[in-house]
Amino acid sequence: MRIALFGTVGAGKSTISEEISKILKYRIFPEPIDNNPYFDDYYKDMEANVFKMQIFMLTARSKQLLEAKKLENVIFDRTILEDPIFVAVNHDLKTMSDIDYKTYNDFYENVIIPNLGNRSEFDLVIYLKLSTDKAIERIRERGRVQELETPREYWEVLNNRYDDYYEKRKSMFNFLVIDAEHDDLNKKMEIIMNKIYSMNPSLKK
Repeated sequence: MRIALFGTVGAGKSTISEEISKILKYRIFPEPIDNNPYFDDYYKDMEANVFKMQIFMLTARSKQLLEAKKLENVIFDRTILEDPIFVAVNHDLKTMSDIDYKTYNDFYENVIIPNLGNRSEFDLVIYLKLSTDKAIERIRERGRVQELETPREYWEVLNNRYDDYYEKRKSMFNFLVIDAEHDDLNKKMEIIMNKIYSMNPSLKK
């Protein structure tokens, strides 16, 4: 089974990924941040680094998809579905030019999306949906310096863009929307695992 987590920064994707992995023993493909040479510079100067940052992430996630094709059971902490969301946010905030925005989206829509295999790439996409205020609260708790210095407007636009993307793609992928506003992990996991078991009863032991 191929499971993808989907949601804004601070939604709890890594926590949910780890919990599902503990139960099902699936391999997690984490977000490729630790080895991203543009990550720190992106938050210091988005305008100068956004295109390089997004091309790196798109390439890294494409590599993950290729590697994951060898495996039957995987969890993606964040997927290639979400890259254009961050691109759109930077365009909205005028940190990405119209030319770069068009170039990126032409490539994404005409090369990436057609080769995703439509529904077959992800059996389930779990959308952890929460408010911007809650996302910021968790970002502060996590304490990454780069994120702490990012203005609220960025997180507000990002969260709105997640909703926009979900509305645009919800008929293309098998989404499960989870209320991530509360901190009750057991309640969230109960809903998620019930959905997974309903899709594949053999997983329930």
